Amino acid sequence: MRHRIRAAGLIIDQNRILMVNEHDTGQSYWVPPGGGFEAKDGNTSKTVKREVWEETGLSVVVGKLMFIREFCETERNIYHVEQFYRVDHWQGTISLKNLEALEGEVRSISQVRWFTKEELVHVDVFPPHLKDVLWQKLDDDDLSIVHLGYS
Repeated sequence: MRHRIRAAGLIIDQNRILMVNEHDTGQSYWVPPGGGFEAKDGNTSKTVKREVWEETGLSVVVGKLMFIREFCETERNIYHVEQFYRVDHWQGTISLKNLEALEGEVRSISQVRWFTKEELVHVDVFPPHLKDVLWQKLDDDDLSIVHLGYS
């Protein structure tokens, strides 16, 4: 079984979260911008910076780790560990242009957009905890790390 570490940025602005639309294995769903750890990153915080820039065109300052999620993708024989970091600051213009320059990578992202917490209820989101637990933590100013479990 292969292992994959994914790190993503939770970019929040005025009760909205920035999400990317992924198309994978015949499904379409929304996730926070992020991707797989690469050796050149050195740590998952730097993975967030690189991946957010690639997927959204934004330069970010990565903040605290908020969530950890684990799951097994049996069809592809991969065990995933995902880390979700709060993004403290960002700058730039949202764009998918940076994806065009990546060589040898599958481009499964079709769009980037902001969602309110009310809008998230009506779309497929991974992890689904972003529909409720994220907003509770933000409302409570809770800085503890939450393990979202195994699936």
